[in-house]
Amino acid sequence: MSMASRGQSEVLTTVILVSAVMALAAAFVVVSMRSFNSESSYYSITYVASFLTNVADDIDTYMTMPGTQLTYALPNTEYGVYNFVDAGDAHCMVNVTLGGQAIITEESGVLIYGVPPSYYSMPVGFMYVWRGSNATGFPTVNPRDLSTVVRPKVFAPTGTVVSLVQLGYVEIGGLTYGTSLVMIPRVIAINGTGNGGVGYVFIPVFTGLSIPWVGRDILIVNVTSVASSSVNAPNNNLRVVETCNVGGYTIPQGGADGPVVTGSTVYIVIVKIGFGLGGSR
Repeated sequence: MSMASRGQSEVLTTVILVSAVMALAAAFVVVSMRSFNSESSYYSITYVASFLTNVADDIDTYMTMPGTQLTYALPNTEYGVYNFVDAGDAHCMVNVTLGGQAIITEESGVLIYGVPPSYYSMPVGFMYVWRGSNATGFPTVNPRDLSTVVRPKVFAPTGTVVSLVQLGYVEIGGLTYGTSLVMIPRVIAINGTGNGGVGYVFIPVFTGLSIPWVGRDILIVNVTSVASSSVNAPNNNLRVVETCNVGGYTIPQGGADGPVVTGSTVYIVIVKIGFGLGGSR
């Protein structure tokens, strides 16, 4: 073999080795970035869950104060997106019946934070309760214990009007999420003390606000109105049912709650709470 041929062979071998190393390095970078994005997306879920829990705490506090406006800077995770959906495949429906006849029907939207499947994904059917309680107001993380209608047996406002649930892979409002956090309203039904007592039904209704500022930097929550009416129900024939469906998920998974509310007089309080997403002015 001539010196020239030997030199060309060594150069070719070196080029092949360098190319192989570069290809492996590129593959390693891709895998590392996917792993980094997945972990970052997971931590963004926990971070936003903490933020939305604080928002829910504030809503519980101010829900009976019409005109109250709360403004929050949205956590900028760069891995997910916020949306308010109040139609189609993401909504809650509340029906109040008296003697089998519907007297009140309210439909509510939901607030969503979702992460694309390419970043982080949970299996279809996955559900976890970050904030919520069972039928009698005790905290739970199990979706099968979660009740959309909290119904204390005595006059005590236990439970919460807002729950935060994490879902698995889902399509909502035309967008596909690998996992999402969904803020849903919950009815509180308080029995009167015996048939001669006074009962209460609190119905939070989430609606969309029109915000003139473009972007997704801030969240505005506004207690738009609080309206109260009363019905006579001495025969224990007042029933309240709430169903929430989000992208094919039924919340809670056990189905709709339909408790009877006791009391000779039952006050029904409808709280309209607006949600708006926008940017800095």
